[in-house]
Amino acid sequence: MKMIFTIVKKELTELLRERKTVFNSLILPTLIGPVLIIVMIKVTQLIDKKQQEQHVSIGVINAPQDFLALGAENKLNTFIPLESAQDFDILFQENTIQAALIFPNQWEKHLANLKPNQVDIHKNSSNDAVNKRLHHLIEQYQQKLKDQRLQQLGISVDKITPFTTNYIEKGEQREIFGKQFGGFIPYMFILTMWGGCLLSAVDLVVGEKERKTIETTMLLPISKFKILIGKTMVVATLGFVPAVLSLIGLLGSIQFIPDIPVFLKDAIGSILNFKSILLTFLLLIPFSIFLGGSIISLITSANTFKEAQSKATPIIMLLIIPLVLAMTPSFTLNWTTAFIPVFNIGLSIKEIMAGTIHMGMYSVIFTSLIGLSVGAVYLSHKKFSDENAILM
Repeated sequence: MKMIFTIVKKELTELLRERKTVFNSLILPTLIGPVLIIVMIKVTQLIDKKQQEQHVSIGVINAPQDFLALGAENKLNTFIPLESAQDFDILFQENTIQAALIFPNQWEKHLANLKPNQVDIHKNSSNDAVNKRLHHLIEQYQQKLKDQRLQQLGISVDKITPFTTNYIEKGEQREIFGKQFGGFIPYMFILTMWGGCLLSAVDLVVGEKERKTIETTMLLPISKFKILIGKTMVVATLGFVPAVLSLIGLLGSIQFIPDIPVFLKDAIGSILNFKSILLTFLLLIPFSIFLGGSIISLITSANTFKEAQSKATPIIMLLIIPLVLAMTPSFTLNWTTAFIPVFNIGLSIKEIMAGTIHMGMYSVIFTSLIGLSVGAVYLSHKKFSDENAILM
């Protein structure tokens, strides 16, 4: 055991001498959380401001005056009277208008006879800001006409309202926020771990080949297995530590970035408590060993950094796809999904953040991760024991 820790100390010392390793493994993960939050806040504020200040040109045919007066209350709305709908496609393509409304010729007559009218609304579904403003305007005008018609008939609104609804939220804020956004947490952690493991593994294995020091390491009076265990521990550590630092950065940004809304601070604070952080990192420890062993087994036969990265790249797709699926609300943690690697981590961390994790399933996932990590280390040992692959 002493020899293994000697190997760990030696490899860590060599890795942390390089500025690139220090930046990628320590500084960058700490900055990811604050940078992402600042960018998201600024982009959201910019989009909201742009939508609020956006001028909207609406083509209208046979539009009643009271509708035009209602729409003109917003100075950013411009109505363009048109004679025919034939030119709508051209006007939309030229961005002369962003929406169009066609009122029927007998609008006033149908209103007077208490008959329904049909308004044709031409819109571009990709222009969300315009559609929201138009939808609000149509609803506002429709409600105004309803109130006038009820007053004309002498009917109270209460008489045509059979019931009202009062929704009472029974889910806790933590559960709601955890279910909606908790899937992003494992995505951020695992991709950060992947980057840390890959860089350190390539440097410890392929880097030694390029520096011609791998032969010296293999001649040490210590078994190849202990050398491998030492290298795997270093790789796993430099994968796990960035995940911890990214969490510290995220928690720090909540405390020190002033533009974060209070409700968002409270929601993030409710899901990132001591228990949820502890349960999450207990899963990530064996997973970091699994990543380290898997990457080392893939790159052992590589002779250059470029070749090593190309060999290890397919793993990233095996990580991203299940993590993205775990973020969707369609999938939940059950006894079937608990046995699907990576996918089960994403789902379980989402449940942990929501405070609804089933400890039986958690135990199964934790045990399976230990099994996967042992298997990855065994596979890397088989590769590492092949002198043709190591010394080629």
